[in-house]
Amino acid sequence: MSVSRAAAPPGFHRRRRIGGMAHTVVDGWTVPGFTHERDLGGGSAGRVVLGVDDMTQTKVAIRYLDKRLEADEALLSRYRMVARRLSQLEDPNVVDLYDFVENPSPSGGTAIVMERAEGVSLRRILASRGPAGPLAALSALGGVLLGLAAGEGREVVHGALRPSNVMVAPGGEARLTDFGLGFGPAAGPAYAAPELWEGASPSVASDLYAAAAIFFECLTGRPPFTARSASGWGRAHRETPIPVDQVPGPLRDLLAHGLAKEPEKRPTSAADFAAELEEAAVAAYGPSWEAQGRGRLAELVGEAAAIPEPAPPKIRVTGQNRIAAPSGGGRGGGRRKAVVALAALVVVGGGAGGAYFAMGGKKSGDDPPHPSQEASTAAPTPPVPQGPGAALAAQIRDATTRTPSASFTFRRSGPGVNVTAHGSFTLVTGAEPSYTMQLTGSGDTKRAGRTIVIGGNAYVRAGKTWRQTPVSAKGYPSLAAQIRSAGSVSALTALLENSTKFQHTGAVYQGTASLAALGQQPGFGALYADLARATGAQEITFFLRVDKANRPVQLKLRAGAKPHWLLTNYTEWAHKPPIAAPKTGA
Repeated sequence: MSVSRAAAPPGFHRRRRIGGMAHTVVDGWTVPGFTHERDLGGGSAGRVVLGVDDMTQTKVAIRYLDKRLEADEALLSRYRMVARRLSQLEDPNVVDLYDFVENPSPSGGTAIVMERAEGVSLRRILASRGPAGPLAALSALGGVLLGLAAGEGREVVHGALRPSNVMVAPGGEARLTDFGLGFGPAAGPAYAAPELWEGASPSVASDLYAAAAIFFECLTGRPPFTARSASGWGRAHRETPIPVDQVPGPLRDLLAHGLAKEPEKRPTSAADFAAELEEAAVAAYGPSWEAQGRGRLAELVGEAAAIPEPAPPKIRVTGQNRIAAPSGGGRGGGRRKAVVALAALVVVGGGAGGAYFAMGGKKSGDDPPHPSQEASTAAPTPPVPQGPGAALAAQIRDATTRTPSASFTFRRSGPGVNVTAHGSFTLVTGAEPSYTMQLTGSGDTKRAGRTIVIGGNAYVRAGKTWRQTPVSAKGYPSLAAQIRSAGSVSALTALLENSTKFQHTGAVYQGTASLAALGQQPGFGALYADLARATGAQEITFFLRVDKANRPVQLKLRAGAKPHWLLTNYTEWAHKPPIAAPKTGA
């Protein structure tokens, strides 16, 4: 979106009186439709102000881009494309960007309007408090990976990941800023993958490398490699052995996988890396690791917020060192959601009780911002139990009815079991949801297979053709049906309605439910009956995270002393056309 406003004379400083004090807000052009409240500081990307939408009275953060960035048309062009791809993204692990505004007058001016978010940057936590400890480090990495997975769903990589653009909210939730715009490996040398120093473009693999490097720093208080020059950094990342011996033993394999020198040896996706994290964390610290880690991060946020913010290191940005950002983005009417492109964290207010806001910006050193039904035809539907999770179940059904489509990743692990899948689904009124997925299991499903499940039929890709079979057929059809049962909204809400224990902190819910009761549910009861037989357990424990609209973000199920884990991540909730059956034939 481009808007016009009369440009102020060169060098003019727009000032407003706030609480009896004058605050320099920004030079020249300002974004129409907002009243500036106060100057929040700046960084290499430009000045950030706290603003109020004149129409809605919503407080936002506005980043006015530095003139050097405005002059880089190639960079701005890439970012416009990124913004278009991400304009519909809403994810609790990503800070929202509302608008990208350009002044069409000759005097120019470019700004990013984004969410005002509470919290402090992970960089600030590490600088003021040192190592975060294994549980907090795992929790931070989990949030980072979920944010990266949301970006992958829009085919956009981060490209500039470092602790300064990981925001940690007061409740301990980690959120990402700075998607889609990088300044080159020299701007964040401690986190830049080996291939970036050789001129490669940012990728999923380089993002996961950066996430693993941040994880190491959370564990130890320092990055995994050090150097004094660009050539030295490149050699360190390419040649220095991964210092796995400096982290707790149960986490070494996880770290080594993420910091693999060759991109192809790292996890294939953020969702896969998140599933590995879950398994390692549960094995090392038990099923409550996430709540404990998030609690520790919340403590660190409060401690870091009470300490004066250190001055960020200065890093030169040159065209020679700039990483090419992935393409995708453009203009559109209205204030839209997209992922933050630039990040900066600024303290507003005084003392420990002051408010902390995060906004997108690109402060290369220290801080960025943050801020958080299908019916089955197999049997009559039994009466809906009114367990302690029933109210949340109703809210989830209502929210997902409005945006009935989403992308998902799935993993089931346990003794002798390893199933993975990713794809998308659409809820269908009065029937089972329709799924399209790529999945792998064991035995005759060990090779990745493409499968679509609609009602009672499965469509399996065989070469260039599709083969239709009942979902009860062995192999890919029955495995796809199991995946649908594990993560469908109807299965999730039944889990909540049958809960025997139920508690929550913020957007995270935890409870237990009887496997016998779940095994009697039509449509997906067979999955829970199978879990009961395989594990000998009488109940299942669940951990559920929802977004601000009460739509699922992550569901973890655990059953048995030697546990079977089922992990489903949900992203990109939207209203899309239903999944159609493919044409079958030879």
